[in-house]
Amino acid sequence: MRINVYLAQRFGISRREGDRLILEGKVTINGLPAKVGQDIVDSETIDNEIMIDGYVPSTIAQEKINIGLYKPSAYVTTRSDQYARRTVMDLLPVELKTLKPVGRLDYESEGLLLLSNDGHFIHEFSHPRFEKEKEYVITLNKSITSNLLESFKQGIPLTEGLAKVDSWNQISQNRMSVVVHQGWNRQLRRMAEYSGYGILKLIRKRIGLYTLEGLQPGEWKTISN
Repeated sequence: MRINVYLAQRFGISRREGDRLILEGKVTINGLPAKVGQDIVDSETIDNEIMIDGYVPSTIAQEKINIGLYKPSAYVTTRSDQYARRTVMDLLPVELKTLKPVGRLDYESEGLLLLSNDGHFIHEFSHPRFEKEKEYVITLNKSITSNLLESFKQGIPLTEGLAKVDSWNQISQNRMSVVVHQGWNRQLRRMAEYSGYGILKLIRKRIGLYTLEGLQPGEWKTISN
C-alpha cells in the first residue's frame, strides 16, 4: 500500500493532502521521514509505526468535537477537491482533519463554517427541518433601493421555491445584513442576480447561536453543543 493511500484511509483526507504532509516533513515511519510514493506494509501493527505531527492515527479524533472556522474566500468547503483548489481542511491541524463540514459556504464567500465528527450535531445544523437561522453581511455592486429590500422580504422565485429573507438591516448605501433560514445553494447571490445586482462580498456572521466572535480569517475555535 502506498503511504498516501494509507493516510487517506486513516485520516479521511485526500491523497494529495497526504502527499503535501509528507513533503512538509510531517509524516514519519518508525521515526524516519516518509517519502512520497513510498510503499508500506499493510498490517495491524502499522498504526504504531506511522505518525503525523507526532500523533498516532488511532489516537486522533476519538472524542466528539465541534468547531467554528472562519472560512476565508477562495477555499472550497469539501474534504478534497478534484481541481486542486485549497480546501477548508488545509486550515486545520492534523488532529482535526477527520472532521466533516456541516453544510456549505461557496468558494467566493467567507465567514462561519461549522465542522464536527458528531452525527447528531451535523444532522441538526444541516437538515432544513431544524430551520437554523444564518446571518450574512453582503456588499452589493450598487446602491440598495426600496424595491430590492421589498423583493428580498416578499420573496424571489428560484428553482427550489420562493426565496426570501427573514429580516434585513441596511448598514450603508450598498451594504446590508440579512437573516435567512432556507440555506439553498448560493441563495443570496441568486436572489441578488435576479434583482439585477451582484454581490461583491459575502460574510456569514452567525449560524444559530454560534458566531464569528473572536475569529480572524483562517482561525477556528471549539464550540459546545
